[in-house]
Amino acid sequence: MTTLLICLDLDPARADEVVGLLRAEMAPWMRQQPGFVSSRWFLAEDRHHCTVTVEFDSEREAAAVAEATLALPANPARSWNVGRVDTVADLDLAPRPGLRLER
Repeated sequence: MTTLLICLDLDPARADEVVGLLRAEMAPWMRQQPGFVSSRWFLAEDRHHCTVTVEFDSEREAAAVAEATLALPANPARSWNVGRVDTVADLDLAPRPGLRLER
């Protein structure tokens, strides 16, 4: 099993909008991806970040979703943008969510 960690940077004033989008659009899309096992969504207390963990059967399947996620262009007018995407085989050794890596 491989876990995909997606850290989203949010407009905190629009965090409720993001949560609605995650439930209505992103979660159903994720569940349709090959190899999907489960997902969890964590909204930071300050509402500036959301971390999504998605488990896949294989590294290949997780990498395909990571690539699609990273291909999303940044848009400062949007309520969210992708801050970081990591694929990890061992969630216990995953990078700390919320830290931004320069691409």
